[in-house]
Amino acid sequence: MSLPTHLTNNASQLPFYCSSNSLLFYLDDPSTFSQVLTLYNPYEFAVRYKVLCTAPRKYSIAEPQGEIRAQHSVDTIIRLLDTSSSSTNQNVVHKIRIQFFDRRKAQDLIGKRDVTCSILSYKPSEQNFDEEPGLTSVSNRNRMNTTVSTTNSTIPTQQETRDPLFFFVLTIIGAICAFILVAPTIPDDANTLNTRLPSYLHMTTNSKVIASYILGLITVVFIRR
Repeated sequence: MSLPTHLTNNASQLPFYCSSNSLLFYLDDPSTFSQVLTLYNPYEFAVRYKVLCTAPRKYSIAEPQGEIRAQHSVDTIIRLLDTSSSSTNQNVVHKIRIQFFDRRKAQDLIGKRDVTCSILSYKPSEQNFDEEPGLTSVSNRNRMNTTVSTTNSTIPTQQETRDPLFFFVLTIIGAICAFILVAPTIPDDANTLNTRLPSYLHMTTNSKVIASYILGLITVVFIRR
C-alpha cells in the first residue's frame, strides 16, 4: 500500500518516531559501543527509510536503508568504530538523520527524524559529584542520624506540650471516682441513712461500680505512661 494521494502534498509534515532522540557512547564502557535504534512507522501505508550520518567514518550503521511495513518497526544497530581516547574523539557530538520516503516514489521525502550521537570520555558514576567518594557513605549516615535525632527531639516536645493537661484532667476524674468509692452507700432501708452527711453525698451501688471501672482505666493509663 502506497502513500495516500491526499497526503502527498503535505507529506513532508508527517512525523516519524525513533526509540531514542540521543545515543551516548562512553569510551570507558565497551558495552555502549553498539546500540539499537528502533524506527517506527505508525501509519497505514509502507514507507522506505534511509539513515545518514555526519561522521560516517566513526560509525557503522547496520541496514542503513530499507522498508518499514504499515504500523511496524525495524531495528538498526549503530556501532562506534573509532574508540580511541584521543582528544579529538572525546566529548564530541554528531548527528544521524533518518529520512522517510514514499515507497513507490523514492525521491519524495515525506518525513525525517534527527538523532544525536555523543562520544563521552567516561560513564558518570551514581555518586553525588558534590561529595568526595570516600565521604559519601559517612555523609549519608550523618544526615540520617541528624534526621532521626531531630525527629526524636520533636516528638517528646509535642508530647510534653500535650501531656500535662491530659494527665491533669485524668487526675481530677480519678479523684472524683475515688471520692465516690469512699462515700457512703445508700442503704436499702432509708431509716438507716447516715445523718452525718447530706443525702446527696450518699452513692448508689451502680455508681460505685462505674466509678471503680473508670478508676481502673485511669490507673492503667498512668502505669503505661
